[in-house]
Amino acid sequence: MKKFFGAGNTEAATQFHESESTAEDTDSSNTGRREMVHVVLRDIMRKHGIPSDWLECRVLSGQTRQQRPGMHVQFIVLNGEEQLLGYIHAFQDSFWRELERYDSRARDWLFSVAWQFEGPAKDGMGKMPVFRGWDEEAQSPDTQPSELDTRPPEGHEDELKSDLEQLFAIRDAALSEPPPAAHAPPAKPRP
Repeated sequence: MKKFFGAGNTEAATQFHESESTAEDTDSSNTGRREMVHVVLRDIMRKHGIPSDWLECRVLSGQTRQQRPGMHVQFIVLNGEEQLLGYIHAFQDSFWRELERYDSRARDWLFSVAWQFEGPAKDGMGKMPVFRGWDEEAQSPDTQPSELDTRPPEGHEDELKSDLEQLFAIRDAALSEPPPAAHAPPAKPRP
């Protein structure tokens, strides 16, 4: 019970402070780290082509029960959740890699990265499966990817072979031509 109510030596949840900078925060190392988080977020959004109005970042300063200072980052998805949803894990990994390029000890002071989606879920994204849906191997038809035939079409081997022969002939002709003389003397004018 002591561990549950916090009377043990276990590292527990942090105490939060205001999201905005305070006078107390300006003298601490968290101010520089807070700015670093915003710079890294802006850089990776630009790198991956994510519009700036799709994500916001909230930084919460905190400290553990052992008085170790740090912070939590919360990405707030304002728009584009249909496009971002499949890439959230990759985006988060990219964020961590870039942050660790700036500060190799970032995982010591950045306690967590969280995601929040603003507004109601878009059509088709707000439906949860039925109670037994998590155990079933077969997905419902609207969530199962369509089967694509990845085999090449049959009967086109001759056409493919002829195309390749033509490409090789063009390449061989281009390689057999002598290169143009780069430093050829100018032609003498005729009298």
